[in-house]
Amino acid sequence: MTTRPTALLPFPDTAALGPRGIELDGVPLTQLAEEHGTPLYVYDAASIRTRARAVVEALHEAPNGGHASFALKSQSASRVLELIREAGMGADCASAGEIAAALRAGFAGSGLVIHGNAKSEEDLRAAVEADARLVVLDGRDDADRLAAICREHGRTQDVLIRIAPGIDVNTHRHIATGHHGSKFGVTPAEGAALLKAMPDGLKGRGLHVHLGSQILDTEPLISAARWLPAFAKAEGIDLEILDVGGGLGIRYTPDQDMPDPGAHTRNLIEAIATVCGDEGIPVPEVIVEPGRSIVGQAGVTLYTVIGTKTVGDGSTWVAVDGGMGDNMRVGLYGATYAPVLAARPTEEPSGSYRIAGRHCESTDVLAEGVALPSPAVGDIVAVPATGAYHQTMAHSYNLFGRPAAVLVEGGSARLITRRESVDDLFSRDV
Repeated sequence: MTTRPTALLPFPDTAALGPRGIELDGVPLTQLAEEHGTPLYVYDAASIRTRARAVVEALHEAPNGGHASFALKSQSASRVLELIREAGMGADCASAGEIAAALRAGFAGSGLVIHGNAKSEEDLRAAVEADARLVVLDGRDDADRLAAICREHGRTQDVLIRIAPGIDVNTHRHIATGHHGSKFGVTPAEGAALLKAMPDGLKGRGLHVHLGSQILDTEPLISAARWLPAFAKAEGIDLEILDVGGGLGIRYTPDQDMPDPGAHTRNLIEAIATVCGDEGIPVPEVIVEPGRSIVGQAGVTLYTVIGTKTVGDGSTWVAVDGGMGDNMRVGLYGATYAPVLAARPTEEPSGSYRIAGRHCESTDVLAEGVALPSPAVGDIVAVPATGAYHQTMAHSYNLFGRPAAVLVEGGSARLITRRESVDDLFSRDV
């Protein structure tokens, strides 16, 4: 059995060293950069399938059934969504646009769970018109507006209530969502009251919780799963469905551990079943909503070095042809990455470098203190673990078009998202 070099640990499952450096499923990253240009998002189909199937198979063990609902906010490229649907997952959507993306990728309304803390009229109508299986309510106003639309359509909509249980997780405060003071969800007391007094047009089926994102210590996620059934019994709630959200983290740098999404799902199911047994209540259907843990490590972003310079404090900048327009996570919450030179990822470093993006902001820095072997103009920089919250958060600041994306599968690659052109940038002007 061959052990992967440390530098390749955050890369997709099929990553290996070849004559031209890093390959995914036998395709050199440098070849992809030549053929499609940079910046370029690259996705590994095998990595996505493996993780999606692991979660789906784990849910087969749920005593009363289970459902995996992929979080489209993390990744919404149509071909990627098709892979996820083919693996047996449904879709977690947070807008009319995400609902449309799910339907375009072939998801049925019966596989949709709809979210959002400030759902617009358009969002709610899209959910009803798509015949979404569940809508997760974020408060009383959400319930009243959705109920009015349902009465207008002469239908009853199954709903869950999102609870903010006040459980803290070890993640950046900008991506924590289950604490007291969060904009998401309602207090446990308010949630219980709403579930017991649904307006006409809605039928309460259970509870939902989501504590945050990029969580590597899974114990708080398990704690929330344990707490909710006991809470439901204490409040006299008939818990038919328990949606425990997502949030499982991935390895962004070689030194990080990476929880296994399949094993984590089994642990959640076991925790819920145990508590229900202790409380003497039926085990509910379990819904999980993974996003990052399915697609995050499947992605690599490629850049071309367009300049290097040493500045007044003695540090050396390596400027690339992308930046915050295709990776918002560094500027938003200081996310860290482990970039390498695609052609020589294991070569001895010549020093420590700072990787600068091309946008007119001092915060447009992709990585600090990166050990690299003498980067030169024209080198291809490969940034691993960029499959989640990169393409979906990309923007066109400075009127740079958004990157293209390719999917590597079976030893070949195909374009799945074309590069945004200058004409595209002005297509909405009237």
